[in-house]
Amino acid sequence: DNQPERVAYFGQMMKTARILINTPASQGGIGDLYNFKLAPSLTLGCGSWGGNSISENVGPKHLINKKTVAKRAENMLWHKLPKSIYFRRGSLPIALDEVITDGHKRALIVTDRFLFNNGYADQITSVLKAAGVETEVFFEVEADPTLSVVRKGAELANSFKPDVIIALGGGSPMDAAKIMWVMYEHPETHFEELALR
Repeated sequence: DNQPERVAYFGQMMKTARILINTPASQGGIGDLYNFKLAPSLTLGCGSWGGNSISENVGPKHLINKKTVAKRAENMLWHKLPKSIYFRRGSLPIALDEVITDGHKRALIVTDRFLFNNGYADQITSVLKAAGVETEVFFEVEADPTLSVVRKGAELANSFKPDVIIALGGGSPMDAAKIMWVMYEHPETHFEELALR
């Protein structure tokens, strides 16, 4: 990639349809995955060199040896997370201070039964109530929460009308809280349509 003269010479000399620079050969050759400048294709090129099957009748255009030299150019990916995730010992006061200073007035805390029964949710509600923030706790989240539990939490959110949702615990409360928030803010959303295809 950092030797353009060598790349150009190699590209001229190689008898192939696609030349991929700094790219895994089989995955890169189909386009889009490692190079968004190549149109997606499930073959590595036709022409008299390729010998590939096509889904239409063979014509003159399929016998033309068209060579493509493509550098690696991946699509940008992004992952949106909640505004803030606080963790480690001693982070709770800082997290709650942000909730209060941001002016939130109604907080829904989503957690599991163990943390609720052991008083961890009380540590949050007591601080928020002292600052004038109304609170409601949903503590029915189990490991690998089901859609029925998430819908139950969303129903509570719809009746309580929070302006902030706080997930207390590990991955299960966090995952449940995110889906609850989607269902609360966008009730027209069908969960099944959010699944990866």
